[in-house]
Amino acid sequence: MNGDLRSPPLQFIDFHKKVKMISKLEKYVDLAKTLNMIDAVLITPQDICFDIRALLKCRWGCDDLCQNSIRCHVRDTTYQERMEMVKEYNHILLAHSHDAHELSKAILEIERIAFLDGYYFAFGIRLCNLCEDCSVKKGLACPTPLKVRPCDQSFGIDVYKTVRNLGLPCEVLQSKDDIQNRYGFVLLD
Repeated sequence: MNGDLRSPPLQFIDFHKKVKMISKLEKYVDLAKTLNMIDAVLITPQDICFDIRALLKCRWGCDDLCQNSIRCHVRDTTYQERMEMVKEYNHILLAHSHDAHELSKAILEIERIAFLDGYYFAFGIRLCNLCEDCSVKKGLACPTPLKVRPCDQSFGIDVYKTVRNLGLPCEVLQSKDDIQNRYGFVLLD
């Protein structure tokens, strides 16, 4: 019996796999910052606060709600299904910006690069603000329908609580001149 040939305990291997995975995913934190995000952090589904009341704000409190719009469509999924989809992931990139347009572009670019890196289930969640002047809001067809991603509120994500719990700023704006803190998610697996 040679003690040197024994395998390390399973917990030791799992821990090292997680450390390696986090190190690989740090690439996306760095990428977010090169895409002009103020901040980006890796989180887990356990860090996301779900609250079905977010759907109230989505459906009755959002200026962008258009019942037949590609921007607001949940693709015949229930709140429970959308929540379970997010919880199936192990890692999520949370990106922070003051600019909705830049955030939307960054989320899609990070999703694209993660997909090309082999994370074939990479998926962004962020209200679409790709176009400076949205055609859909004018009743026209979306020029980039394959780039539209679902809004965090339609998933029941309480962004305020989620980011505050992580020590990031998010306050209710008191005037149109206040600086907005915008957030987007890239699910990574």
